[in-house]
Amino acid sequence: MEMYIWNTVIVLSKIVFYVGFACIAGYTFFRQIFENNESHTNAVIANLTWTRTYIVMALIANITWFFASTGAMAEEGIQGAIDADMLAIMWDSSVGTGALLRALGLVTAIIALALRFKLAVNSYLKQSALMLSLLILAYSFTLLGHISELGTIEKGLLILHVLVMAWWFGALLPLKQACHQLSYAELHLLMESFGKQASFTVSLLLVAGLWLVIQLVGSLDALISSSYGQTLLFKLALVVSILALAAKHKLILVPQLKNSQGREALSKSISIEMVVAFAILSVTAGLTSVVGPAN
Repeated sequence: MEMYIWNTVIVLSKIVFYVGFACIAGYTFFRQIFENNESHTNAVIANLTWTRTYIVMALIANITWFFASTGAMAEEGIQGAIDADMLAIMWDSSVGTGALLRALGLVTAIIALALRFKLAVNSYLKQSALMLSLLILAYSFTLLGHISELGTIEKGLLILHVLVMAWWFGALLPLKQACHQLSYAELHLLMESFGKQASFTVSLLLVAGLWLVIQLVGSLDALISSSYGQTLLFKLALVVSILALAAKHKLILVPQLKNSQGREALSKSISIEMVVAFAILSVTAGLTSVVGPAN
């Protein structure tokens, strides 16, 4: 029963961290949508407030994850999670290094968001700090879980995979805000640009993800018969569904914007995409915590 509780806490804390990571990426790459126009001041403030909130939540989740991982290792309840000797052991392990790097990345993002960007140099420093935060957070994934046992190429592909994932999922909230803030012409131009970028970057995400799956699962039989493989197949089904939504946007909803139609339909569809993205992050948290290739 104790392991079930610890695993639940670990999975939930990872989900919150993943959402915070995606929010940093979304703010880093899409904040200019509103900041370049003074008429969108309210959207700028709302976007900044949400991003700050999720980063702080991610930082708390990261700390919770470390203590929960310690408790799961000790198997002695709350006492095990706060035992000084166990904490020292975990701190010296890859779990401690990963937690430290993630805390560093999140704090870097918090400091970046505190910078004023009225001057060009401050805006550059802010963007650079946010990019550094993303790189630190992405690198932390290579230290944890099953991928840590693989080679340099696989770790590089994982960094690429999680960065593109964060870019894509982090874009959804700003794009949904844009549906209500921008004119039809501005929204159409934005969605067209995003669609072209996504066509390339999401292809990279899929190629990197497929290669990692091959390395981790090893065989078609393991993919079908193991609990890890079956969970991966479920995640794949979610990925296919979110790709279908993205295709609907590109081929049907975005062209309608040319005729000043489809704003509400696009907003609702992006909301559905956000729900599917959250489901993908939740399954990923379970894959990296509860279910393993060895199972």
